[in-house]
Amino acid sequence: MESHPFNINDIETLKWQIAELQTQLAAVQQAELTGSGAVAQSGGTALGERSVYLEDSNYGTIISGTQIVNHYYGASAGLGKADIARQVAGYLLWLRERTSNIELRGIERAGGAPVVVLPLATAYVPLRAKSMPRLDEEPMARMRLPRNLREPSDDVQSKESDNDIALNEVLGLGNRLVIMGGPGCGKTTVMLHMAWALAASLLAGQTEPARSRLGLDLVSAALPLPILVPLASFARYRRNLANNTPAREKSLSFFISHHLISKDANFDLPADFFVKLLMDGRNVMLLLDGLDEVANEEERAEVRQSVEELVAGKSLRVVVTCRTIAYRSGRTALGASFREISVLPLNRELHIVPMVSQAYACIHPHDTALRLERINDLLTGIDRLESERRVRLGEEAAAFVDSPLMVRLLLIVHVNNRTLPDERAELFDKAINALLQVDYGREESNIRELSTDWKLYRDMAQHLAFHMHQQGKDQGREIEELHLIKALRTEAEFLPRIDDFLLHARQRGSVLEERDRSYRFIHLAFQEFLAARHILKIIGAESRESMLATLETRLEDPWWREPILLLASYMGSDAAKSAREFIVGLSLLGEGSNARFSAAELAGTAALEWRESGDALKADCAKRIVELLGDEDSLKDSKPVIRARAGDRLAKLGDPRFDPQRFYLPNDELLGFVRIPADADFMIGTRAKDFGRVMETVDASKDGKNFFKAEINDELTPTSEFYIARYPVTVAQFRAFVEATGFKIGDEKALRDPDSRPVRYVNWHDAREYCQWLDGVLMKSPLTPLLQRGEWRVTLPSELEWEKAARGELVGAIFPWGNSPDINQANYGYEIGDTSVVGCFPPNSYGLHDMVGNVWEWTRSLWGFDYPYLLDDLHREDLKAGNDKSRVVRGGSWYYDLDYARCAVRDGYQPDDRYSNVGFRVVLLCSAPVL
Repeated sequence: MESHPFNINDIETLKWQIAELQTQLAAVQQAELTGSGAVAQSGGTALGERSVYLEDSNYGTIISGTQIVNHYYGASAGLGKADIARQVAGYLLWLRERTSNIELRGIERAGGAPVVVLPLATAYVPLRAKSMPRLDEEPMARMRLPRNLREPSDDVQSKESDNDIALNEVLGLGNRLVIMGGPGCGKTTVMLHMAWALAASLLAGQTEPARSRLGLDLVSAALPLPILVPLASFARYRRNLANNTPAREKSLSFFISHHLISKDANFDLPADFFVKLLMDGRNVMLLLDGLDEVANEEERAEVRQSVEELVAGKSLRVVVTCRTIAYRSGRTALGASFREISVLPLNRELHIVPMVSQAYACIHPHDTALRLERINDLLTGIDRLESERRVRLGEEAAAFVDSPLMVRLLLIVHVNNRTLPDERAELFDKAINALLQVDYGREESNIRELSTDWKLYRDMAQHLAFHMHQQGKDQGREIEELHLIKALRTEAEFLPRIDDFLLHARQRGSVLEERDRSYRFIHLAFQEFLAARHILKIIGAESRESMLATLETRLEDPWWREPILLLASYMGSDAAKSAREFIVGLSLLGEGSNARFSAAELAGTAALEWRESGDALKADCAKRIVELLGDEDSLKDSKPVIRARAGDRLAKLGDPRFDPQRFYLPNDELLGFVRIPADADFMIGTRAKDFGRVMETVDASKDGKNFFKAEINDELTPTSEFYIARYPVTVAQFRAFVEATGFKIGDEKALRDPDSRPVRYVNWHDAREYCQWLDGVLMKSPLTPLLQRGEWRVTLPSELEWEKAARGELVGAIFPWGNSPDINQANYGYEIGDTSVVGCFPPNSYGLHDMVGNVWEWTRSLWGFDYPYLLDDLHREDLKAGNDKSRVVRGGSWYYDLDYARCAVRDGYQPDDRYSNVGFRVVLLCSAPVL
């Protein structure tokens, strides 16, 4: 094509040239990089290295649409605007191409490279962020800054800083920003997106996509030129300079020109182009990625100083990224003119769902049905993973999938396996393998510094994880560099690669993160899994007994809980028979009661988490827990919270103490009913002479003493023979009633607890309905001859019957076990913090469990009747009394203190009340009152 001479004084010619140039712009934008980076127009010619071929007028948009060329032209000599514009266009094409995709490496695809390319334009999901106040900066100090350096939000109400903002809008917060976040939170992708959007807009001579994607409300002529630079490369560049290198060549601006022009770029911009643009500072967007990836604290401080020197006194736009822990430590933080932006954790609907959806839209663009199936399967797997995590660690546990990195890892695992593994140990294994294989990073020079032997790094990481975990919760989360090196030097095969391993930890893609020469795993779950893997692969190589011996002293330590469970899960994914033998061996471990309960509970949990464990193994684990609950010494010497955890596991495994074929009643001849003999000498309540001693024993308050006076009694209250349930009515028993009758429960929470816990959230009427149903079904059963004779009925106990049963054979005792307080005897005082599976505490002398503590128990007695307890007073147990009459509850609960965990304590609730600490148990009475 014939070239057109460019004359800035010939306006008409200029207009004609611009019009012609703009018609050819689309062809320019379709140019591709070929060979070593030449730009070839469709149907055109690819030139040699570092050259740009454009139809002569295709630089017109660059000339007319930006101020960049004018700024450089005014500071240079010998180059025309057309030449400058041509090379700027080449640079922008190169940058747009370089930032236009996100690569997923590690995808196993038949017949091709293991890489999935996701177009940034469609795959990018803007995260949420928050503008953070500086730790060393007061609001008034910010106001004293010169107005040109003061951030816009400094002039508004402080409450606005509490609002989060989309990361694609942060450029509106100021000219100098630091984007902080954890490993893999998406900081680098934000930078790529900024560079791509600006390059695309400048090439098009339009405000889009920069306006909609970056929130830049600028005319196209004012859009800044994006310059994306990895700070780790700058640090390495400085490290390799000779001692006598001139100061100018050590500067960040000189490096940028060297980096883009002398090394990586494929265009012929003058060597001083970027230096002069940065000196001027106008219409430039400097994107400095990875301040935390600079090797050590000293170098980081030098790089930070170089950044501040470059921006000093200029209106230069700068965005820096850094991991939060690195930025907050040592001398890394930039000056007061930089606003800190913190990336927030992912939201499922706003971030995870779009990330997964858009990734699979790129992977399966033409098969809608397959794409939707893959999306739903992965999201379901993530939901399951998070749900199981909350069950293990509590509802307040932080999400596992909390960053784009975790989404990316699970996506890779999901694509490769067509589903997420059921066992989380297998999931962690595959995720860590994907993470250790360096799978992204735009700087090839950085990637080349990393070793490709990721399996050795995995061995080193698991060795380190086990070493760190041995230090305990307080010391095992982080390790200093010198101690890390010392730990790795114990293995000869690691010695040649320790430096590489440390370098790998400082780069993206590692399971470790570094700050101030200290290291930690990017997620505690990865440390726990790798510690478990070390036990299996290294210690377990000797024998199963060696592994069990390693765990023997760690059974009670919550810090080791997850590694033990992950060890069993990891074994199960590879060798089922060995895993079953290991879990059985684990269940029998323990020196001392606490350790034995802990071992049995861990084994039960492992059997439940491993989906292929089988019913026989679960039954063995359940049997072991029941054995311990039935052992007097084990109950007496173990901590309540440990027993309670074992009890919950027993309920999940299938509690053999209860018979599912008989409405989950106890699995014995009398279905759990215990005979209470008649007692002509029984006296309800507390003797007047003993009241002061009892109050002193339980350290009752003044108000408590006044309330408890209602229990004083000195009159005989003889009792007849009756039978009472060994345990409170359980969730499983009440569910059997609901399912058999279609009974509409008043609160769905009544059936949410583990099956063997006492049912709660039931009112007095619910309890009576259960009694009536149970009476009917047992009357028809050959297993209950007493009921078949028609003389005995199932009902609620009176408070007299309840107290007689609670005291057992102890006359006048304060507690069912005696006269001394003992937190190990009952679930009270918030020691456990919730209800516990029935039978986790020692029985009284009648063999009854949980008579005090756990849950208050409804009786059929009316509240408000004082002692003496008159046996011929038919109104005291009037079942037809109005709903406004409270009913007596007995026994205290998990929520109440010691002063309520006594045999004589009485309280009253309205019949319609439903509480988290109120349940009931039943009795068999001869000639029972009509229900």
